[in-house]
Amino acid sequence: MSNDSIAGKWRLDHSENFEEFLAEMGAPWIARKAAAKSTPTMEIIINGDQITIKLSSLVMTNVTDFTIGQEFESNWMGNKSKAMASWEDGKLVIKETRPAGEMVTTRHVDEAG
Repeated sequence: MSNDSIAGKWRLDHSENFEEFLAEMGAPWIARKAAAKSTPTMEIIINGDQITIKLSSLVMTNVTDFTIGQEFESNWMGNKSKAMASWEDGKLVIKETRPAGEMVTTRHVDEAG
């Protein structure tokens, strides 16, 4: 079951250990430094089971289109991986298989917004 409350445009409020995460993902030093200082925006568009996530920052713009329940290719900073998205308890959960291991991203809106 989808949760349309995540649809819209979002601005990063804060992040923790992001530069370390980028290093683990194999991002180059200069990209890690620039990304750690940026405040990206994310636009999420939901049309039934079709979802588009557009991440924009000073460094890059990345658009990912996918269908819930169908495997898709994720391309992040030139690193491609296989991914699958699902709704779990009203949260959008994306599981990616990467060379460094599985990465799980969960998106939802809590009571604080």
